[in-house]
Amino acid sequence: MEISRFNSKLRSYGQWKQHLSHTMNEYQRWLKKYRLLTRDSAQRIDQCRRALAEESLTVAFVAEFSRGKTELINAIFFADYGRRLLPSAAGRTTMCPTEMFYDRQADSAYVRLLPIETRLQETPLEALKQQPEAWIQRELDLTSADQIEAALGEVVQSRQVPVQEAIRLGLYDPADNPQHEQLPETVEIPRWRHALISFPHPLLKQGLVILDTPGLNALGSEPELTLSMLPSAQAILFVLAADTGVTRSDLEMWRNHVRSGKRRRNQGLMVVLNKIDTLWDELQDGSAIDRAIERQCRESADILGIPRSNIFPVSAHKGLLGKVKGDRELLRRSALPALEEYLSRELLDSRREIVRDTVSAEISHMLESTIGIVVSKQRSIRAQLEEFRGLSGKSREVIEHLMTRTRAEQAAYIQDVNSFNASRDLLREQSQRLMQMLDLEQLEQRIEAAQKEMRGAWTTRGLRRVMQALFDELRDDMQTLVGESEQARKTIRSIYRRFQSQHDFSVVQPRMFSVMRFRVELEMLYQEAEIFRNSPVMAVTEKHFVVRRFLMSLVGRARMIFTTARREVAEWLDGVLDPLSLQIEQHREQMETRLQDLQKISRSRDTLERRVAELQKQERAVERQLLVLRNLYNRINTAHPPSPGQDTKPRLVS
Repeated sequence: MEISRFNSKLRSYGQWKQHLSHTMNEYQRWLKKYRLLTRDSAQRIDQCRRALAEESLTVAFVAEFSRGKTELINAIFFADYGRRLLPSAAGRTTMCPTEMFYDRQADSAYVRLLPIETRLQETPLEALKQQPEAWIQRELDLTSADQIEAALGEVVQSRQVPVQEAIRLGLYDPADNPQHEQLPETVEIPRWRHALISFPHPLLKQGLVILDTPGLNALGSEPELTLSMLPSAQAILFVLAADTGVTRSDLEMWRNHVRSGKRRRNQGLMVVLNKIDTLWDELQDGSAIDRAIERQCRESADILGIPRSNIFPVSAHKGLLGKVKGDRELLRRSALPALEEYLSRELLDSRREIVRDTVSAEISHMLESTIGIVVSKQRSIRAQLEEFRGLSGKSREVIEHLMTRTRAEQAAYIQDVNSFNASRDLLREQSQRLMQMLDLEQLEQRIEAAQKEMRGAWTTRGLRRVMQALFDELRDDMQTLVGESEQARKTIRSIYRRFQSQHDFSVVQPRMFSVMRFRVELEMLYQEAEIFRNSPVMAVTEKHFVVRRFLMSLVGRARMIFTTARREVAEWLDGVLDPLSLQIEQHREQMETRLQDLQKISRSRDTLERRVAELQKQERAVERQLLVLRNLYNRINTAHPPSPGQDTKPRLVS
């Protein structure tokens, strides 16, 4: 694919994000100007702003050994450097999971390597990422391609260790040794457990994260890859080799690690049939070669159970060579441009969709609430205008009657506000119960007790029993939480409906929150554990180390689910009544102003004319406010930013 075209797409996406950010800033300034910026709304806008700045997309490359996976990464992303940036020469393969990204906070290029010995710790990988002292760091000299290549070459390093040490690390299973054969004295193991590479590539600086995974054995021994990193990737490229097709180990990796329940409708899933150059034959014409490649694609699609359109035949090696040498014909034959075009479209469309579903949706909901509040104010002003215009030529007694009626309405409204405060107290009690159910100290006590039992368990059956007991408790807690949160939702809806119907408030939908997605996440995690429990690994006691690590990883994911649920529930309950509170306060102020106006009018008829003129001025101001808000809403939900020179002045929006 032409670089300029790809850069153009990236620039367009970056401009769209800037457009969103500017619109959010403008909205926040508007709220502050008109005294509608609450603590909750400021916090929500700030969260959206951070989410937009930190937004990233992970593309995972998964394959068995010798499928040309790392060569494919070099060909797609790093051909501009005129050499293989990542080590992918024959005999050198990815030994540990490797994440490539750009560290915005550090704003530097480096390689961080996690020693393989950390496998003996029970600390989850995500926690280790927050401990810089646990890693070996190599700075990258961006002026020296040789230094970069040497530093990145450390990722594939291995070393010989005594077989007992490999067993202790969970990297060698004696059961894999043929019967009656003596165990080897030493075996080769990876030097590193995980690698983090920060590199200022334009794509990585735009938020792309590349995950390069090792083969099937390593995937099985690093549970966090299976449970967390692969499922959370927005796109997965599963790489096959054209000269072998789908092998048994390919199929096992596909079924157990790639085609999980989280890949619905093959979304974000691409299969690359690499090394098609092995099918090139100078003694055959081009059409015969194309038929052979197409046959291999269809057979692979049938075995994997996916549409043929999800298979991309390429030659990463020839594509890289074509780019480096500027050989357009070789690049065309490699079929790499077609994959790049599809990948860039998938990536950018996926990223845009993610932002729309999160940032745009959140700000849109806030704008809808604000528009509702301003519409209520507009309705009140118009009602006052109509009332005051009708007072022209009326007697003092009529005005006194209106004052008496307004005082009665004010007294009744105060009673309703007291009822609102009582309902808010009820919601606060429900909130406290929800927070108690999500008490992290109690959760940690349960987890610590379970981990203690795991450490004392000597069989996989014992480990399974402990884990099942813990998950049964967590599932019961989550089910209770779902019921309690639904009660809170009913209370909130009831509070909103009461005021909207009694006082003719504009219908503002409260921001609703569902615990159900956390229950689903926990259930899927439990199912992952069940799949693992029924796998052959559980039947082999020598795999005890791997089983323990897998279960510890499950516990870490469960902890994260409850921690995130607590934070989001607390944020929701803290500000869910804010839009209604603003409407209530505005209505109270309007009633007080109306009563004061009537008192002044009863003393001087000149006041009536001045007040009508003021209300007309306020009505025009409110119309302008609504115009601005509705245009902000349109800008938040537009697919593309305005083109240079395009008129961006507010226009009337119905």
